[in-house]
Amino acid sequence: MQLKNLMKKTRRGFLWGIALVAGSFFAPGAPCMAQVKLAPYNVVWNAQSSGPNGSMPIGNGDIGANVWVDSSGLLQLYISKTDAYSEIGRLLKIGKITIATTPTILNGASFTQTLDIQTGSINIKATNARKESIHITIFADANNPAITITGKASTGISLNIKNAMWRNKTDTLLGGEKRSAYGMISAPFPLLRERDTILDNTKTLIWVHQNKSSIWQSTLDIQNLTKFNEIGKDPLLYQNFGAVVSAKEQVSKPPQKDFEINITVLKKQTANILEWKKEAITLHHKTTEQPSAQRFIAHKKWWNNFWNKHYLIVTPGDSSQQTQKETFAVTQGYQLQRYMNACAGRGGLPIKFNGSIFTVDVDESMGKRNLTGYDADFRDWGANYWFQNTRLPYYSMLYSGDFELIKPLFKMYTSALSLAKYRTQKYFKHEGAYFPETMTPWGTYANDNYGWNRKNLADGVSENMYIRYLWEGSLELSNLMLDYYAFTKDQQTFIKEHLPFIKEIIWFYNAHYKRNTSNQIVIEPAQSLESYFEGVVNPLPEIAGLTRVLSGLIANQSMIKDPSFIKITKELYASLPALPTQTIKGQTALAPGYNLGPRTNVEKPELYAVFPFRLRGVGKQKIEEAIVAFNNRANNEFSGWQQDPIFAAYLGLTKEAKEMVVHNFTTKHGGSRFPAFWGPNYDWVPDQDHGTVNMRALQNMLVQSEVDQTNWLPAWPTNWNVDFRVHLQQQKVVSGKYSAQKGLSIIQTLKNSHF
Repeated sequence: MQLKNLMKKTRRGFLWGIALVAGSFFAPGAPCMAQVKLAPYNVVWNAQSSGPNGSMPIGNGDIGANVWVDSSGLLQLYISKTDAYSEIGRLLKIGKITIATTPTILNGASFTQTLDIQTGSINIKATNARKESIHITIFADANNPAITITGKASTGISLNIKNAMWRNKTDTLLGGEKRSAYGMISAPFPLLRERDTILDNTKTLIWVHQNKSSIWQSTLDIQNLTKFNEIGKDPLLYQNFGAVVSAKEQVSKPPQKDFEINITVLKKQTANILEWKKEAITLHHKTTEQPSAQRFIAHKKWWNNFWNKHYLIVTPGDSSQQTQKETFAVTQGYQLQRYMNACAGRGGLPIKFNGSIFTVDVDESMGKRNLTGYDADFRDWGANYWFQNTRLPYYSMLYSGDFELIKPLFKMYTSALSLAKYRTQKYFKHEGAYFPETMTPWGTYANDNYGWNRKNLADGVSENMYIRYLWEGSLELSNLMLDYYAFTKDQQTFIKEHLPFIKEIIWFYNAHYKRNTSNQIVIEPAQSLESYFEGVVNPLPEIAGLTRVLSGLIANQSMIKDPSFIKITKELYASLPALPTQTIKGQTALAPGYNLGPRTNVEKPELYAVFPFRLRGVGKQKIEEAIVAFNNRANNEFSGWQQDPIFAAYLGLTKEAKEMVVHNFTTKHGGSRFPAFWGPNYDWVPDQDHGTVNMRALQNMLVQSEVDQTNWLPAWPTNWNVDFRVHLQQQKVVSGKYSAQKGLSIIQTLKNSHF
C-alpha cells in the first residue's frame, strides 16, 4: 500500500517513475514465484519450408543449427559454432547434413514444426497420405557439445543421413564474396577457401576443416607488430573444427520405429588431423554413452533455470485489437531475441552482430549490393568485430540476469589486452592500452581499415578515417564491466579480470592527451563516433565515458590496492570538462563535440550521455538538454543498431519509446520465415542489434536501476499490463506486476546469490 501511495504522489504520466530506497522489500529467504508460461510465444509452422530461409534456430550457447524440412520431406541442418574461424579469418559453418526416411513421412500434408522456447527444442510432427506418422525432437544439448535428434514413427523406418558438404575443393574468394572476409578484401594475395576433409563417410560421418595457412603473422607484419609473435600465439594456423555424426538403430533390420542421431562438434588446434579425429570420436562416445532421455532432462533443466531467472510478459490493458496485437508482438519478439542470445552467448567468441551463427545461403531477399548466390558461410561485413555493433546484445543481459552470456565478450577483450598494451607502447611510446573500433578476434585492426599501403601514415593512424580515432569502445566496455559488478557484486571477478583491463584504458587516456592552461584534458585528435571525424575536439562520447568510468572507479576505490592509480583516477576526473553543448532554436542541447566539421554518418553521439553512459535522464540533472538534443536529432532512424528506443526510454518519452519498440518488434526480414530473423538493416540477417536494442529499451521503459535509485515505470504505456522478474543493481531480483487498474505491485525482492 505504501508503494502505491508513493506512485500516486510522484508519478506524472509515468514520466518520472518511482524511486525506491535500496533494500526495500528485501526478502532473501522468500521462495521464488512460479515461472510464467511461454508456450503462447512458441513459433509454430504448419507446412514445410521452401529452403534454408525457412529454417528455425537452435543452439546451446556455442554450437547451433538452422533446422528445416523441405517439401520433399528431407530434414536438413546447417551446423555452426561461435568460433569456427578459417585461415583468412572468416566465421564458417561446421557443415550440413540431410536426413531422409524410408518410407517418406515428413512430406505429409499434416505437418507441424514447433520451436518450444521453454525447453530449447524443436518438435516436428507429420502424417502422410498412408496415415504413417512420425514425431521428431531436436535439441542442442545445453550441457554437451552435441545436437541430438530423436524420433518415433508409427511404422518401421530406415534413415539415409548424408554429409552435404560444399567446401569440397580449395579455391579463392572473388568479387563480392570477398565481403565475407571484410578486413582482407584488398589483400595483395589470394583469399583462400580451404576444402574440408572427409575422415569417414560410412556408418559414421566424420569431417573436419583444417586451417593449413593463417593470416595472423601477415596481419602483425602489416601493422608493424611483427615481434608480438614472441608473446602471442597464432590462433588460426592448424585450427581444426568439424563434426562426428552417428545414428543408433539406423542399420538394424528390420527397420525400427525409434531412432536417435547425435552430432558432436569439436574445435582443436593441432597439425595432426588424426589427433583431432581421435579426440572427436572420444568426445562423441562420452556424450552418446549418456542416455539421450537423461541428457534431455538436464537440458530442459538448464532452459527452465534460464527462463525462471527473468521474464517480462506484456499483455493488453484494454480490449482493443490493436493493443492485443502490439503487446503479443512485443512479448514474443522479446522472448525470441533472448532465446537467440542464449543460443550463441556461451561460446568461444562473442555473438556476431551480423548473423550470429544462423546465416544461410544468400538470395535476392537480402537486398544488399547484389550479394546473391553465395553459400551459408557468407555474411556481409565479415567476421571481425565492430565494437559499436558487438556491444548491443550485451546491454540487455544485465536486467535479464544473463551474466554468464556476457563473459565471452569480456574474455575476448581481456585476452587481447597484452597485444593492446604492446601496440600502445609500439605506436605511441606510452603506457596503457586502447582498442580500435574494428577488431579481429585476437585484437589487431581489420587490415582493410588499418591500410595495406601505409605510405605517409604514422603507426596507429588508420587509413580508414571512419575509425581512425574511434577508441571510445574501450570506455564503454570498462563501464559495462563496472555495471556487471554493480549488478552481481562479483568482487573476485572484478578485481582479478576486469579491474586490470579498466586500469590500462585509464592509463592510456591519462598519458595520451594533453591538458590546456586550465589543466583540463583536451581530447584531440579525435572523432565523434563515425559521424564526425575531421578535427573534432572533446567528443561527447569520450567525455561522458570518462566521466562515468572514473566516477565508478572512485566510488569503488576500496577495491583498488594501487594508490598511484587512485591518485591518477581522481586527477583525471578533476580534469574533465563539462559535456559539450550547443544552442538549438534558442535552447541548450547536448552536442556531439566541438569543431565538428561535416556529418559523415547517422549515429547520435550527442545522446551517448543518455545511453550508454547514463549521465542524463529521468531523475538526473539537466535532462532538458538531452530532450532538446533528442527532439532535434539529425535523423530519425531507429532500427538495426540505432539506439533511439533506449534514448526515449531513459528520457521518459513514453509515446516515442512505445512506437519504436512496437515497430521494431513487428519488423522482420521479409525473406526469412522465422519471426526473429530481423534485418538486414545496416548489416546482415539475422541482425542481432535490432532485437537486443529493443530488449533493453523495453526493460528501461519498465525500470531504470542505479546504485542509489531505482526508477519504476519511467516510460511505460498506461494500456500495457506486465508481469516481470528483473535484475537490478546491488544483486536485487525483483518480481512484480503492473496494470492500469491496480498500479504497480512488487511481489518479491530477492538477493541474487549466484555470486
